Amino acid sequence: MELLEWLKENYQWRDVKFVNEALIETDHGRKRLRYWSDKALLDWHITWRDKCSVTPYMLTDRMIRNKEQAPAIEWKEGWVTVHDDLEQPFQPLKKEDKIGQLIGNMIHYGLHAAPDIKPKPRKEPEFRTLYSHLSYFNEKDRAFIRALLRESDQRMKKARMLKEQVKEEKIPLIDPVSSSDQVKKVYDVIIWYGSKQNPELGYYSLREFLSSWLEEYGKESLTRLVSAIIEHEKVSRDQALVLLIECLKVYELDRLIAVVKRNVTDQEIAEELQKVSSEWERSKELVQVISSLIDKKKKVLTQ
Repeated sequence: MELLEWLKENYQWRDVKFVNEALIETDHGRKRLRYWSDKALLDWHITWRDKCSVTPYMLTDRMIRNKEQAPAIEWKEGWVTVHDDLEQPFQPLKKEDKIGQLIGNMIHYGLHAAPDIKPKPRKEPEFRTLYSHLSYFNEKDRAFIRALLRESDQRMKKARMLKEQVKEEKIPLIDPVSSSDQVKKVYDVIIWYGSKQNPELGYYSLREFLSSWLEEYGKESLTRLVSAIIEHEKVSRDQALVLLIECLKVYELDRLIAVVKRNVTDQEIAEELQKVSSEWERSKELVQVISSLIDKKKKVLTQ
């Protein structure tokens, strides 16, 4: 049986046609297909989507149930899930509180879920490798990189000190987040589109997400978003410190390590250094915002 006929039978649709391998048009609107070969990973994502919504105004892209109320159908050597597909662009400004609430739910779920799957390997900074590659850069660039390396050591020292304070704190399993493009809207309901990746242990991708948010929407919007995350009733101050520790880690210089592994032009080096500088400033601002909000939460808790 062809997949379209199998979908029509399972979801009781009359008309179904492919837009491409991942999208179909049905008499109930456009749907997105996801293909799964790992049952444990599929089960994690089904439960993750069911548990992380903030009803009724912030939902995840849950699996549409078939005629048997099952969230997935078997297909060949794996499974297929069906999701509503939205094209309407979404402007997240003034909606940061709702998005932050959903991210708070993601953190809470990730702290308590016990899935039988292997998380993505935790990424750690590689910046110290640069000490042995400084000769690759010209004298002016070396001076700039040395200054960043000195500050990097200070940032990592601060991260280690904070880690001692929360060394007993659990690390959540989180569905990797990539950009605000994962957020869509239909009528007054905001939909968060999850991934089909293995969850990651910790906050690396959330840090990248917040940094991108700062670049795209500015400090005021970022502050509202982070405030909603940190003030979530089920996100403790210690858990907020775990997020801060991740934001203190020096990942910005990793792109220079990639540079020394390639034969690049002086112009490309200059462009990478400019990106490093921009990312560095965003990281400092992100850390300042999170630190300030954690201090605010501490004052509230001790009053």
